[in-house]
Amino acid sequence: MKDYLPYLVGGLAGMLIAILLSSLLALTGTPQLILFGLLPAVGGAVAERVVQRRSGNS
Repeated sequence: MKDYLPYLVGGLAGMLIAILLSSLLALTGTPQLILFGLLPAVGGAVAERVVQRRSGNS
């Protein structure tokens, strides 16, 4: 479970950013679905990669 923590934190951050952008830009429909599909996955991947680089486990 510890190995998944950076991905989960990044996914949560991506979801929060998606919610914020969706409400600020008043997105609906397909753009909103794309935003909620991409940002959590990208946030998780970036956070996981940053943690791997810092720990030297690349």
